[in-house]
Formats: sequence, C-alpha cells, structure tokens
Amino acid sequence: MMSLAKKNILFGLLFTAFTTPSIFFMMGLPMILQMRGFDASFIGLFQMVGFSAVLKFLLSPPIDRIVFKKNHYKTWICLLGIVYALLLIGLGECSLEHQTSLVFMTICLIVFVATLIDIPLNALAIKVFKKEERIAAGSYKMSAVFTALLLGGGILLLFYNHIGWQYTLWFMAGLIFIALLLLGFLTENDETIIIEPFSFRIISSFFKQKNIGIWLVIVAFYFAFISAVWIFIKPYLLSKKMNPDNVALLVGIYGGIIGIVGGFLASYIGKYYAKKRLLVVFSCFNALSVSILVYMEYCGFSMGLVVVAISLTALAISFSSAIIFALMMDYSRQTSKAIDYALQSSLFSFTRIASAIGAGIIVSTQNYGIFFIVELICILIVTYIVIKKYPST
Repeated sequence: MMSLAKKNILFGLLFTAFTTPSIFFMMGLPMILQMRGFDASFIGLFQMVGFSAVLKFLLSPPIDRIVFKKNHYKTWICLLGIVYALLLIGLGECSLEHQTSLVFMTICLIVFVATLIDIPLNALAIKVFKKEERIAAGSYKMSAVFTALLLGGGILLLFYNHIGWQYTLWFMAGLIFIALLLLGFLTENDETIIIEPFSFRIISSFFKQKNIGIWLVIVAFYFAFISAVWIFIKPYLLSKKMNPDNVALLVGIYGGIIGIVGGFLASYIGKYYAKKRLLVVFSCFNALSVSILVYMEYCGFSMGLVVVAISLTALAISFSSAIIFALMMDYSRQTSKAIDYALQSSLFSFTRIASAIGAGIIVSTQNYGIFFIVELICILIVTYIVIKKYPST
C-alpha cells in the first residue's frame, strides 16, 4: 500500500510536469515576445491561448464516455501525454518570427491538450487517494502550481536566454515523458467514479443562489486587473532596458518564491478574519502594489522600487487568488460541486484573458504609465463595490 507522502510526491511531480508548459506560454512568453520586438497588443492577444480553460466544464464528457476496460484514466493520461510531448517537440521546430500564426495555433492546441489532461489526472487522484486522505492531499497541487510557476515563469526563461527556443521546448517535452514514466508507479483501481450529469437545469439553478449577482461580479473582476499587471511586468521591465536574465530571476524566481510565502500567509490570515474583510484588505493590497508601479513610472525608476513592486505584486496575486478560490468553493453547492466550480472557473478565466488583451491594447496605444493608472482605477472601483455590495455574512 503506497503511503500518503509518496502519493503526494508522485501527483505533485505529475501536475508540475503537465502544468509547466502552460505557465511558460502565459507567464514566460510575454517576456520573449517583448525581447523579439512584438507589439504589446499582440502580447496581450497571446493570452488567448488559455481560452480552452473557459470551456473546461464542457470537456469532461468525452473522457467519461470513451471507457477503457483497464486503467481508464491512466490510459487517457498516457495518450494525451504523448500528444502533449510531441506537440512541444514540433513547436520547437517552428520559428517564432517567421511562422507566428503556426506558433500561435500550435500553442493553442498544446494548452487545449494540457487542459484536457487535467481532467483524467484529477479523476485519477480521486481514485488513488482515500476519502480520509483527500484534504491532506490538497498540498501536492498547491506545491505543484508554485513549482510550475518557478519553472515556467523563471527558470525556463533563463534556459531560453542561453540555449534558445528549440531546446527549451524539448526540455518541457522531456518533463512530460518523465511524468508518463512516473505514472507507472501509480495503481488505478476498478472503482467506478460517479460523474455529475451535465444539464442546463443545474447550470441555471446556480444563478438563482442568494447574493450570486455580486459574487459573479467579484469572481469576474477581482483578480483580472492585478493579473494583467503581473503578466505585463516582465515586458515593462524589459522596456526599461533591464537584463533579461535579471528579469527572469527577479519576477520569475524571486516573485515565485514570494508567491509561495503569500499563499501560506493568506492561509494563516484567513483563519482569523471574515471573508468580506479579507476581500477588502486584499483588494486594497492590490491597489497598493499597482500604486508603487505608478509612482515608479512617473517619479523615478530604481532597482529598489523594482524589488518592492515585484514583492508586493507577487503577494497581491497570491492573496487575491487564495480568497477567490476559497469563495468559489463556498458558492459550489453540495449536490453539484464540480459543475458549479467549473462555471465560476470559466468566468474567472474568461475575464482574466479579456483583461490581458485590453491591457495589451492600452500599452500599445498609450504607454505603461497610463496602463498602470487604468488598472489602479479599476481595482479601486472593485474595492468600492465589495465594500458597498458584498454581504458581511
């Protein structure tokens, strides 16, 4: 019988390997595009590669209906993983400058496969972890996400700067193949997973919950603006002629470590304060972090302020995502948790992508200073809405 620690480690490695390429494309690629002279509006548009996450709740039926007699979910993971790795290898052969459309379409396909593979991987985790282990097992996913952020948003950018596009993509493909080998150490039982039936009746009833209107506004816009700032912080620093390696180290690696600390801080703080207070305080923290960037742009750029801005923005990202994901679970009903959570995640993903596209247009047509001011105003509006409209209980 495999111990809980070994299960956590194995699933942590699997999630890290499968998540890292998506993080690289959405958090690391903006810096690469800036280095290669692409317009900011195009950088924002590239966030469309994550659009498959918006439709994730529609993707599970094929996986549950096409059934393999043995190792159903492991077989799905293997098949999708092979496609995933081969697409990464193929992408490495494409030229970012001369085959931009092909690169964009291939990345969209890769992220789609990454979204798809997450479905059987989560289902396999439900089968492998016993019911009493599942709360403790949540630690592996949090660790995996932060590790993927360090890899995809930092270390792989250093790889790119020194070994180039092709070998960086091949390295990620290698991680996928290693993950598929590790999959062999997991045993999938023959237990039948009960899938919640997808129906528009369940979806429509979700929107009839008490106070759901204000919550949907919050889930749509609370994180979107600080997320756009984080996406464009690497291109912004490159526009200030900072060394690409230093940007990768500061934002990708140092910022990722600060994000990990922020996750633990949010978990600790969340034990002692009401959710509305946390929403207000964390939103004010978002405003503070963007205010530093506004000050830095208009009153004087310095490395000291860069470190402060990265630290505060990384913490803001952790705080905001922590409270939103916690409340998403609160608004997921007992009888339809998966569908309710997927609906909220889809809205969250859609507005995050739309915000990034809008940010790119602002930077392209105006400048980074105007962009930071617009994001700050939007964050303050969201803060005001939370204070005035969100219920205290």
